[in-house]
Amino acid sequence: MINKLFLTASFLAFTAAALAQVTIKGRITDKSGNPLIGTSVVVKGSIDGTSADTSGSYILKTRRKGLQTIAASFIGYEPFEKTISLSTGTIELNIVLKEKATAIQDVVITAGAFEAGDKKKGVTLKPLDILTTASATGDIYGAINTLPGTATIADDGRLFVRGGDAYESLTYIDGLRVKKPYSSTTPDLPSRGRYSPQMFTGTTFSSGGYSAQYGQALSSALILQTTGIAPKSQWGLGIMSVGVNGSETFANERSSISVQVDYYNLKPYLSAVKQQHKWNKYPETFGTTVAGRQKIGNDGLLKLMATFQSSHFNLDYPDYNNQARAMAIDLKNSNLYTNLTYSDSWGKGWSIKTGVALSLDKNNVKPGMSKVDETNTYFQSKVSVKKEFSSIFNITGGAELAPNRFRQSYSVNSSTVSNTSYTDNNTAAFVEGEAMLFNKLAVRGGVRSEYSDLLGDFKLAPRASLAWLLAPCCQISVASGIFYQTPEDQLLRFTHDLKFEKATHYIANFQVTKNDRIFRTEVYYKEYDNMVRFDGVKFYDPTLYNNGGNGFAKGLEVFWRDQKTVRNLDYWVSYSYIDSKRLYRDFTEKVTPTFAPKHNVSAVGKWWISKLSTQLGATFSYATGRPYDDPSTPLFMDKLTKEYMDVSINASYIFKLFGKTSVLYTQMGNLLNRENIYGYNYYRDANGQYQAAKITASTKQSFFFGVFLNF
Repeated sequence: MINKLFLTASFLAFTAAALAQVTIKGRITDKSGNPLIGTSVVVKGSIDGTSADTSGSYILKTRRKGLQTIAASFIGYEPFEKTISLSTGTIELNIVLKEKATAIQDVVITAGAFEAGDKKKGVTLKPLDILTTASATGDIYGAINTLPGTATIADDGRLFVRGGDAYESLTYIDGLRVKKPYSSTTPDLPSRGRYSPQMFTGTTFSSGGYSAQYGQALSSALILQTTGIAPKSQWGLGIMSVGVNGSETFANERSSISVQVDYYNLKPYLSAVKQQHKWNKYPETFGTTVAGRQKIGNDGLLKLMATFQSSHFNLDYPDYNNQARAMAIDLKNSNLYTNLTYSDSWGKGWSIKTGVALSLDKNNVKPGMSKVDETNTYFQSKVSVKKEFSSIFNITGGAELAPNRFRQSYSVNSSTVSNTSYTDNNTAAFVEGEAMLFNKLAVRGGVRSEYSDLLGDFKLAPRASLAWLLAPCCQISVASGIFYQTPEDQLLRFTHDLKFEKATHYIANFQVTKNDRIFRTEVYYKEYDNMVRFDGVKFYDPTLYNNGGNGFAKGLEVFWRDQKTVRNLDYWVSYSYIDSKRLYRDFTEKVTPTFAPKHNVSAVGKWWISKLSTQLGATFSYATGRPYDDPSTPLFMDKLTKEYMDVSINASYIFKLFGKTSVLYTQMGNLLNRENIYGYNYYRDANGQYQAAKITASTKQSFFFGVFLNF
């Protein structure tokens, strides 16, 4: 559960080592001094580039030397170019862009979206923010859970957004879906994300109303953009309280390849910290990641990403069907994800992006005398073409093909009970246009088609959004759209006589960005239709499955970030209110689900102490009680757990070892040693009476220590 912590310190080491490169930094503003968020800055003739953040600040690193031309561009402004001499160290270059006389101001739709590293919307989180959030344990999803719209469900670890179940939130890497983005786990133990945040330069979290270029997600989309060509050759080593890792990168001007190998064994850590569960085999994980980049021609870029993980553990878990007696659960999982993309510019405003991705996941679970073997193979191919007719109008269109194969074998005492196998070929097409109107209005509209040959269902999903610039620092945005999703594999293994589930989003947003501060508030309403329902007792009966469920979610969200008021202090606060009810799955009536606490609050702070070369961080998380069902009462889901609260802290110390940059990192979770109760499992005792067992963390507090070296 903590094996991702190393990613935070590893990336800090990588970042610190990169300081040896030539660095160009500064601010990009208009003539009035207003920051031009998202301005693209590049070393002309290379692929070294970056974009300006919410304050207009940018940091551009390059290995090039001598006379080089720095170019900056932003929609609605004249291009900027300046030739400077690059040698070593840091060069400060402040840029003032002039507005085009015949162009409009850049207005961007922000309704439903938080972005990091994106060139078109306000930046609220950077990749380093994700890694240094104390409560995130180096996990992308842990950091996203500090943003409004998310619910803190600490016993699960996945994303739950605006009253939606975890399966309604999908992850995309370079535009392609990741079928199994979370680690495999057992009940009441949280899963983690499989991928290191340092692999990505852009992180877009859309909590609703997202682009027609993405589908199959009822609630939200986490859109990740991988890094480009590595800036230099290097290798690294990490030694941690939970394992070791090593990496090596080979790079030149036009290509790079990186390989990382990880090994984690939690036996030393879990043996030292008191555990709720008895481990028969402590968690052990082996993983490797390969990232290749090759520049093709002047503008083309070929990217390859491949990750493999293999994990195994065995623990005693209460069998609630047998008076909560201890039952051994053995879990083996292997996961392969590969992603190959190519992007290029054809000139005259035309560009293309195409790619393929493969997810292969094998899960072998042995609870007691039972055995469940599952294999899921998901392949996706996608192509999109964009035409920019002018700086104020463009159209993007594309198509996808995604076959999904699922197989499951269930046996008891080595005797096969059932075998399930099916393939669903999903096809989709989309077209979307963006336009700037009246110097202050941005409009985006599109439509997406979805077809499943397994379900025999075809749908069209229109989507639209707009933003109005009220002043250079503030705007309002609205968005609406229809979203469809194929029912989960675990439902389709019983019957294929189902249709797409459906959600309709309505969102309104107000945002102010000024002087390294950002404030935004958003209201939304989400309506669910065609949700899958079945009988909880006779879940195996395919005739009892239907699309008769429905529901809604509505709420208010507030976000504030301040990087200016206190020197070297960066903090943000988010608040979410949600009112959600649904009738789906085995629910007997329309109620608030257990993953939708009414109030969620997060506060994240990071303080850099220059004299000590140390960054200190802290995260506070709070959520009101979650609904749960007590089967000994006649009412359904009528009780609430106590409130959830957590305070986590971390520290990173950067130092030199044999002339090389190194990082010492430590983290502590649940500083207050609070017992958080996530719900209850019920079972009948020997007398047939219901008994309740609290669902809590396997250990109240977590600790991590590691040292990371770059060479």
